[in-house]
Amino acid sequence: MNELAIADVNDPSAWGEPVVVGPSKGPRRIRRAKHLELASKFYVLSVLHRLGADASFTFSQTDNVDITVVLESGSALTVDIKTLTGPMEWHVADFSARVNHFIAFVWYPDSVEPNVPPTVYIVSSEQLRSFIAEHGSASVSLLRLDEEIQARNAWQRLAIPAAA
Repeated sequence: MNELAIADVNDPSAWGEPVVVGPSKGPRRIRRAKHLELASKFYVLSVLHRLGADASFTFSQTDNVDITVVLESGSALTVDIKTLTGPMEWHVADFSARVNHFIAFVWYPDSVEPNVPPTVYIVSSEQLRSFIAEHGSASVSLLRLDEEIQARNAWQRLAIPAAA
């Protein structure tokens, strides 16, 4: 097969017309949102790996789990990734609040700066549930979450066992 392909490499009549794939027909903002969701998950996973965590994707997406981190003790914690762009507000949606489950808000500014990493706010799901109950709001300000819970770049919450 290789010999036949190599023999025909310079013969244009031996080849068919090139395949042309047109642009996606979906709205650009939807395509961008899907790409950013995937980018957010890979970003969080890469930082966890750089911190030495034994982290992996959870493809089943059950119970709002995107990443699982296995700790040295053999226990595990889970992470639900929420991607935000523009305003630093998360409109409260369903999430699971339980022990050793965390929410990582990955925020991208409106401008598309490929060399600027996103900002990540990490909070335990139980802390988030309490924060929402205390403030009684339909949205969560990431800035306020950071002021009250020190959530910005709180990677140590995912790389160190809760008991430490």
